[in-house]
This record gives sequence, C-alpha cells and structure tokens, in this order.
Amino acid sequence: IHGYLNKKRIEMNLFFINIMVLVRKHLQSYLNDEFKTKNIKSSEIFLMQILYRDGDKSQIELARIIECDKSHIHRIVSKLIDKNLIEYSKDYKQSKNLKLTLTSEGKIFSAKIDKVIKTWHTKLLKGIDSNDLKTARTVMKQLLHNANNLKKMEYKNA
Repeated sequence: IHGYLNKKRIEMNLFFINIMVLVRKHLQSYLNDEFKTKNIKSSEIFLMQILYRDGDKSQIELARIIECDKSHIHRIVSKLIDKNLIEYSKDYKQSKNLKLTLTSEGKIFSAKIDKVIKTWHTKLLKGIDSNDLKTARTVMKQLLHNANNLKKMEYKNA
C-alpha cells in the first residue's frame, strides 16, 4: 500500500508542476497574441510590468526579481529602449547602478498591458469558488517558499 500511495503522491506533484507550466505558457501565448502588432514579447511585458508596478529598477535588481542572468535582462532592456518604452532614469545618470524607468509611451502601454492581464486573470479564474482560490493561493505560496528554499540550498552546496 505504501508503494501505491507514494506513486499517487508523485502523480499529484507532477500534476501541480504541469499545471503551473501550462498556465504560464497560456499567459505568455495570450500576451504575445494580444500585443503582436506592437511586436513585443511576453518577457518584455513582464519586465515592463515590474517597472510599472514597482517603479524604477536597475538591471541587477530586475535580474534578481525575474531570476535570470544579467545578459538576458540586458537583451530585453535593449529591445525596450529601441522601442522607446523604457529609458535610463535621468535621476541616476551619475550612478554606477543606473536605474531604468518607463518612458511616457511606456507608461501608457503598461496601463494597457495591465488591463489585458486583469482581463486574462478574470477569465482564468471564472467559475472557481473563492474558498478554493484561497486554498490555491496558500498552496502556491508554500510551493514558492519551498522552491526558494531549495534554490538557497543549491547555492550553499555549490
């Protein structure tokens, strides 16, 4: 019976992982479709949303938040600068740690992105009971907490 229960637990764990991956893929696809005329990708959208919601950030801060390498952030930043959606903040020009900020066009576009994401979110959660959502949030927070602890342990063992 222990083997059976262990197998069911593994299946449930894989189910959670697959759901998270699929939801992320669907969001990326939805955003890419919504903004294909603007020629902007979901990775650029996510970076813009951080600046829109949290204010100016350096590339190092963005890499830490998004959890990817600085060269990847630099490529995204370069594309967004070329599209006149972000720029280096004039307040930090003398600093070694330059901050990025949304341009006026970037702020307008980020507001549109925010509306699209809220619409997607509403559609995604349609028909789900509020108590179930509360439970799901609790589970997802714990999964994130556990994943972050695993990552910390990897760094210690490296």
